[in-house]
Amino acid sequence: MKKNSFFLVLFFTSTTQSLCGQDINARVVDSLNLEAIPFASVYFKNGKGVITNEEGFFRMQYDSLHLESDSLFFSCMGYKTIGYPLEQIKDSVIYLPSQSITLNSIVLSNKNIEADQIIKAIQKNISEKYELGYTQKKLFFRESGSQQFKQLNVTIKKSSISEFNQAFWDSTLRMVPKYNEWYTEVLGSWYGSMQDKKHKLVLEKALELEDKKTTAVFENIEKLFDTILKENIKTDSYFKIRTGLLGTKIEANDVVLSSEDTLSIKQKDSLEKVIFSNRRKEILSSQFKLFEQDQLNLGILTKASKYLFEITDYTYSGNTPVYIISFSPKGSADYKGKLYVDADAMALMRIEYFNIKNVRDINLFGLSFKLNLREAVVQFKKMASEKYTLEYLEYASGFESGIDRPLVITEKNKVVKGRNKQNQLKMELKMTTEQYNKFQIVFFETLPLSQKEFDDQEETYQILPINLIQYDPDFWKGYSIIEPNEAIRQFRLKN
Repeated sequence: MKKNSFFLVLFFTSTTQSLCGQDINARVVDSLNLEAIPFASVYFKNGKGVITNEEGFFRMQYDSLHLESDSLFFSCMGYKTIGYPLEQIKDSVIYLPSQSITLNSIVLSNKNIEADQIIKAIQKNISEKYELGYTQKKLFFRESGSQQFKQLNVTIKKSSISEFNQAFWDSTLRMVPKYNEWYTEVLGSWYGSMQDKKHKLVLEKALELEDKKTTAVFENIEKLFDTILKENIKTDSYFKIRTGLLGTKIEANDVVLSSEDTLSIKQKDSLEKVIFSNRRKEILSSQFKLFEQDQLNLGILTKASKYLFEITDYTYSGNTPVYIISFSPKGSADYKGKLYVDADAMALMRIEYFNIKNVRDINLFGLSFKLNLREAVVQFKKMASEKYTLEYLEYASGFESGIDRPLVITEKNKVVKGRNKQNQLKMELKMTTEQYNKFQIVFFETLPLSQKEFDDQEETYQILPINLIQYDPDFWKGYSIIEPNEAIRQFRLKN
C-alpha cells in the first residue's frame, strides 16, 4: 500500500509539473548568414513573450495545456515574422528569413519626406502613439558591474595617531581587492503611469552573483577605521580636510557612528527595504526619463539641432513599414547611432547609440575623471491597441577616475583649551580606478490598469536576493527572462 501511494504521489507530481510549465531554450539566427539576431521579439498569440539577448538566445516558459492551441511567433525588423505551433518546435535554432522591401510602399506613403521632417514628426501626438496611462508590466532586470583598482598607494608624511603609520596603510591596502565584478537579476511587476509619474514595484524573485568575501573586506576595513577613530578623536570635534588648495569641513559625528546610532539605522530600514529601494530607483527612474511633457525625452531628439540625420535604409517590422535613420554629430555632440521609425504613425520604434568620444574628460589639480563609455538601446513594441509601449531598455557606462595629490586631515576642537588642533594626518594619495556598469530591463507583457487597481496595489520588498558563487542555469527554470550572455553563464568566483 505504501509503495502504491509512493508511485501515485510520484505520478501526480510529475504530471502536475508537466502541466504547470515547460521551458523552450533556443537561439534565433539569420537564415542566410547564420548570425545571431539580437533583441528579436518572441511571443504568443496573446502578446506575452520575451526578447532574445545580444547573442540571439531566449528562454520561454509556457503551459503545456496550450500545446495544441497556441503558436510561438518570431519577429524582428528586417525579417519576416514567422510562427510555429508549439508542438512543432523541436530544434534549438530558429531561422528567420530576410524580408524583401518594397520601397515605393514606404516612400510614396510619405511623399519622399526628409529625415529632419521625420525627427520633428516623432515628437508630435506622443499620447496618441504611446501608452502613457496606468498599466501593469511584467519585468526582468539585470545589472552587471565591475571595478578595478589600477593604482592604490598612500605615502604617510605625518600622523599624530600612531596606529595610522605607514605599515598600517601598506597592510590595509594590500587587503583591498584589485578587481571585483557582480551581477544582479530581479523578476517582478511594475504598476504605474507615465503621465503622472506614479509607480509601484512588486518583487517576485532575485539573484545576486557577487563575492561576499570582497564585500566583507571593505566592511572590515571600515570597522577597523571606526575603532581607531573612536579611540583617538573627540565626539565634539570637527575635521578640516585640505587637498592642495581645496578644503572642507566635516563634523566628527559624520565620520564615527556610535553603536546606538548604528543600531537605530538598522532598525529603521530593514536590509530588504534598503535593497528594494536601490533596485526600485534603478528600475523605475530609468524608464520615466523617456517621457517628459508629452515628448520623448531622449537627448538625440530634444537636441536634434546638434546632429545630422539621414535616411539610410527601409525595412519592415511585421507589416509595418520602417524608416532607418542614421545620425552623427554636427559638431560638439557625443553620439552616433540609428533610429527606427514607424513610417505610417511616425512613431519611434527603436533607438541605439554609442559615444564616439569621451563624454566627460576632466583633469585638474591632480583630480581626473573620464567618462569614456556610454551606450544605449531603447525598443518599443506595438500593443493590440496600436499604441507603443516600452519593451526593452539597455544602458551601459564606463569611466576612469584618479587622484594624485596631497591630502591633509586635521582634527579641531573649539572646546579644548589652548590649541584647538588635536590630531593631524598628512599623506600623498595616488589612486586610479576603472568602473563599468550595465543594466537591462525587458518587459514581457503590458496590461491596462485602472487607477483604482493601481491605488489598491501595495509595494512589496520582502525579497532578499539569493547569493550564488557561480551562475546556475536552473535558477530561473519555469520563468521567462532575458537569457544571460556568455560572460554571465561562465561567471564563477575565484578563490
